[in-house]
Amino acid sequence: MAPRARRVVPALLALALVAGVAACTGEGAEGGPPGDGARAEVVVAEVEYRTGRAGRLQVPAGPDAVVVLVPGGSWRSADPAGMHVLADALGSAGLATLTVTYGTDGTGDHHPVPVQDLTCATAFAAARVPDVPVVLLGHSAGAHLAALAALAPDQGAACAAPAHDADAVVGFAGPYDVERVGPVAGALFDAPRSQEPELWADGNPLTWVSERPEVPFLLVHGEDDAVVPQALTDDFGAALHEAGHEVTVVTYPGVDHLQVIDPNVVADDVVRWVTGAVVDR
Repeated sequence: MAPRARRVVPALLALALVAGVAACTGEGAEGGPPGDGARAEVVVAEVEYRTGRAGRLQVPAGPDAVVVLVPGGSWRSADPAGMHVLADALGSAGLATLTVTYGTDGTGDHHPVPVQDLTCATAFAAARVPDVPVVLLGHSAGAHLAALAALAPDQGAACAAPAHDADAVVGFAGPYDVERVGPVAGALFDAPRSQEPELWADGNPLTWVSERPEVPFLLVHGEDDAVVPQALTDDFGAALHEAGHEVTVVTYPGVDHLQVIDPNVVADDVVRWVTGAVVDR
């Protein structure tokens, strides 16, 4: 399915995909952990990137970047299983991936805990797959949190790995302005905006668009999305661009809120953008 790109910055030249790699599970070819020594073509392992937070790490041989995949769930849940197919596709194209969860209202956690989790996931990914860019990729509420973690990573997180800020962000159908989302965002803050206006402002990516202007963004939305209005992506992209970020906004005709993370729809475009806007930058 061909996307329609509304260019906030000049379109990137399309780059050929890295040749596909067959995924496999287990340890490296010589028994080493993921990211160390000789490896099978794609090494897959369950890891703990922060105390109590588990993720799924996939490392192909010689990855060009590592992508941290962040699921949605309206800040009430964060089941990473729906991101595994996309992670597999990115791994087959030569990108390492770390698919994560984070604290939510369902686990009794609220802002800034989810952002702290992603800050630690970013640091962990950089430590396990060193010397390549780290890209935060989120869907829906996960896109909101990925943007926030990249723009305002200093949220008091205590991480085992050395600090490492995200180098780029890919957002799918994100509710980037929590004030326009309304009561649904209450799950993130555990309080209405009328009671905690400063907390809501701190957890709103629009508050932070002027921070870290070196971070490029790819923002993706499906035209048939009936869950998150496309205007939230368009307006966030415009605000980022005005603040000095390189931004590419892509829309897909006939694609809804869940289909937007289908690798058959988006994987090629994500790989091209990561290669062109991040790796070769």
